[in-house]
Amino acid sequence: MKIKSSTLYLFLTYSMLVCYMLGPTLSYRVGIPRIDNPMTLLFIILSCIAFLLERKDFPKKILNALIPLTIMSGWSLLHILISPMSATLFADLMLFAILPGYFYMLYLVISRHPDQLRFIRTFLLCFSFFITAPAIIELTTGFQFVFGDEAFSLEAGTLKGLFFNPNNLATTTLCITPAVLIFFNLIGRDKKSMLTGWALFILLGVVIFASASRTAIMVYIMLWLLFLVYRQNGLTTLFTLGAAALVLNMIPSTAIQNFLLSLNGNEFLERFSSRLYLFLYDLGSDNSVSYRQEIYNHFWNNPPFLYAGYGPRNFRDYFSGHLSDSLGFTNPHSFLIELYLAFGIVAFLGFLVYVSVYLITCAGAKHYSSKIRFIAVFSMLLFLVAGFIPSTIMRLPFIWLPNFLIFIYIVCNKPQSHHTGATP
Repeated sequence: MKIKSSTLYLFLTYSMLVCYMLGPTLSYRVGIPRIDNPMTLLFIILSCIAFLLERKDFPKKILNALIPLTIMSGWSLLHILISPMSATLFADLMLFAILPGYFYMLYLVISRHPDQLRFIRTFLLCFSFFITAPAIIELTTGFQFVFGDEAFSLEAGTLKGLFFNPNNLATTTLCITPAVLIFFNLIGRDKKSMLTGWALFILLGVVIFASASRTAIMVYIMLWLLFLVYRQNGLTTLFTLGAAALVLNMIPSTAIQNFLLSLNGNEFLERFSSRLYLFLYDLGSDNSVSYRQEIYNHFWNNPPFLYAGYGPRNFRDYFSGHLSDSLGFTNPHSFLIELYLAFGIVAFLGFLVYVSVYLITCAGAKHYSSKIRFIAVFSMLLFLVAGFIPSTIMRLPFIWLPNFLIFIYIVCNKPQSHHTGATP
């Protein structure tokens, strides 16, 4: 019975990922309804049934993470009763409510899989394929998988792959990179897995750079440097980085400015160079940055007390008259702000408890090397920063999965199961 159920859970886990990745494209290119929406509801129902059937021998640390996740997502379902119902609202709520179910389903699969590391590596490879392959196809052939706005079209020099805008692509790609380093380069190290891990990490980095998301690029570089510094050749790496920084500092700023401006002949390079130029030399003229500052400043200076929140995409009453554009009325460009405004204090505290449980568990996993624990903790910090990159992550539930994988694997593996090289 357990073998059959494990196969079913494995099938559902992969099916949900495929639906999330291909749903928008199938809708845009083939015209069929979004398959990810009904599949999400089915997945939630099946995960609840699985919980009722499989609740024996439940690890306390898994429960400690699952409870706050369930409170966070479950509290949002109040808006089925208190907000005017629409197809958009229901989809938003379901895509957020699926998080504890996906966490639990991954736990069932990983805890019962005969080769847990192999499953996670395969899952990450599949996930990475959906991120990188469409972006490469879009760049080389001009084929657009989805279309949402002229400003984010291929003709405008925007690369977005299966996503509606490049920030969503950058956020998803960035969130998967720490998991790649942990499961390919630090746990169960062998030459093949390490080469695969580095190739995958670099390929994901290329996509992040191509997306032209400055925050994602900065955090990706920081992760790479911290990983290199944390290796046994840390002093050599620090010396090399210091020398490189000194050389770059000696280059006149006018030379860098002229170089960036010279890239304007290519539509893709122009978007990247112009965004980098504004970031380095004219941040005050960057409308994206100034608009985000309006949102953050208003929230910081006028924090409301919300019990149930306004509901997703329903922040006009709070922001009206305080922002220069209406985009923030639906997308406040910060997951923390959006979570609180949409669902109130209970959901917000549930998220904070989940983050605390994750950090305490990963940092305290003494049977793992300090390198693994450090990258695991940094992965959550990266996730928190990534929540500020896109306009919203409410419809990106899959960006939570890499941290789910890290946490569940650390909890489910006993110290004696790592004699093959998990603690390099």
